[in-house]
Amino acid sequence: MKDYDVSIIVPIYNVEKYIEKCATTLLEQDYNNIEYIFVNDCTPDSSMKILKDIIERYPNRKNHVKIINKIKNEGLPQARKSGLKISSGKYILHVDSDDWVDKDMVSSLINEARKSYADIVCFDYIKEFNKKSVVKSFFYTKNHPKSNLNFVKAILSHEISVSMCDKLVKRELYENVEFPHFSHCEDSFVNLQLFYEAKKITHITKPFYHYRTNPNSLSSSFSNNKKALGDFADFSIAVKKFLIQKDLFDEYFKFHIPTILKFTLDYSESDFKKQIIAICPEANNIKYVFQINRNIIYKILYSTVFIGFPQIFVFAKKVFIKLRNF
Repeated sequence: MKDYDVSIIVPIYNVEKYIEKCATTLLEQDYNNIEYIFVNDCTPDSSMKILKDIIERYPNRKNHVKIINKIKNEGLPQARKSGLKISSGKYILHVDSDDWVDKDMVSSLINEARKSYADIVCFDYIKEFNKKSVVKSFFYTKNHPKSNLNFVKAILSHEISVSMCDKLVKRELYENVEFPHFSHCEDSFVNLQLFYEAKKITHITKPFYHYRTNPNSLSSSFSNNKKALGDFADFSIAVKKFLIQKDLFDEYFKFHIPTILKFTLDYSESDFKKQIIAICPEANNIKYVFQINRNIIYKILYSTVFIGFPQIFVFAKKVFIKLRNF
């Protein structure tokens, strides 16, 4: 088996409009020693045919490509897990098949990892929305953690990006990672485990990754989504279990409570307090509203739920959804 420096794992599902751009930018990387793993998660469209046609255009890369054809659609976390099982790269990169990347991404990340002896190299990204490109920092606040436990805190309090796609990670860190079956917040849970295990974490400011935002997607904040709430409840249980196992619960769970509150309010349509109590009774307190990592306007809107005017929050959510202003 050939030893690769990097394995890039790309799940494929319903992306026939986008896979050509994604695959082309990956296969045209200016770095050679890359393993490409495409995971067909039972896509019902022409994505795989298009992908195979593209691979034929790059004969020098063809032998570096592996394709997994799953017999059952299991969702993004399990597709990534399937790719990891057959990967041989020293480092792992995840790419979503409707996104694309800059051609110097891999070479730049590998150079940084070697220079700094990093277990994880984080980088910025570009949000692509309605033909507009906006550079987004990996860090959501001015707080830039250094140690692995400070990164754990930042993940719990939603102060950094928890995407799987803006990080180069040593494959050995994945050896004991549990991939969840819930689809919302799966990135957060996997990242929580990876950053806990990492000894050296670095960040470079160049935005290599182009994240495509679908304006018709229901995954946006302030969308009513019962499955998302169910998944988030499972995620919170998994977080509690992990922190208890690592003897971190007493010190670190408090940083997760404002995130629980924010997510529950964003994805609920009514009975806000009932939903909060069902997921995390501790979060049913207005003091956590002002610890949420959002601007003051959002905090004021969230607080209306606790002071007896939830109808204001419901109206505001409808306006935000209509304007796509989030």
